[in-house]
Amino acid sequence: MKIVRYVISTILSFSIIFAVFLMIGLNILDNKLLNKEYMLSKIEEIEFYEQISREVENGFENYIYQSGLPEDTIKELFTKDMIKNDVNSLISCLYDGTEITLSTETLRATLDSRIQEYLNSQNKKLNNEGINNIKKFEDLIVNEYKENVNVSTTLYTKGHTILLKVIEIRDKIQNIPLIVLVVLVALLILVNIKDLLTAINFFAISSLSIGVLSKIGVELLFKNIDFDNIVILSKSLSSLVITILKECIYNLSDNATLYIICGVTGIVITAILKNINFTKVGEK
Repeated sequence: MKIVRYVISTILSFSIIFAVFLMIGLNILDNKLLNKEYMLSKIEEIEFYEQISREVENGFENYIYQSGLPEDTIKELFTKDMIKNDVNSLISCLYDGTEITLSTETLRATLDSRIQEYLNSQNKKLNNEGINNIKKFEDLIVNEYKENVNVSTTLYTKGHTILLKVIEIRDKIQNIPLIVLVVLVALLILVNIKDLLTAINFFAISSLSIGVLSKIGVELLFKNIDFDNIVILSKSLSSLVITILKECIYNLSDNATLYIICGVTGIVITAILKNINFTKVGEK
């Protein structure tokens, strides 16, 4: 009977580990990956808007020297608010499925106004070819802005579709891991109702296993993936993704440390208490 109880307790202990990992995964989904406010906070934290601005300005410089126009023509052509509104539009598309709207027309109007102002100051009159060249230049600048701010419309539209499917699956299983965990804990206690120290010991072993497995997983991730050199469409987007991934992994590592401490503490305490009980029985 004791062997059967031990086997059942072992199976329940491993099942508890699996249920806890499911809860950890759902927690990461809810609080980070599926959380629009979290995403916006990380964008602010890593100065994502400023990174986009620098990338756009660097892109503009590739064309200004070919145009023959003064460099001031493209300086401060857009504002931080324009970048912020456009990036937030992309995030809204990803999470809410709204249409992407960019400040390209405002940018074009500002650029055209500066070019006309320069031409007037130089008393230059353009022929049809010159007008076409100016239009092509404006198209290049507007496209450069669009491509740097919105690296891929498909990324956000398809991303929204994927998020909806993930949310649908999450909603179906959201409470299942917690319910399963409660049932497993209750069963483990019932199986060892006459020896609760053994039940506590199995809980401690489960906690230690969760912590150790998490630590191993973290080590393998950092060993096999060079996060700092991951490139996803653009440097700014790569920086955002890497920051979020690292934060999730570091949080997992911190929690793993807590699980290990709880596990070791539980194992030591149960061993001490069992030894005390054994000593008392021996004395009698």
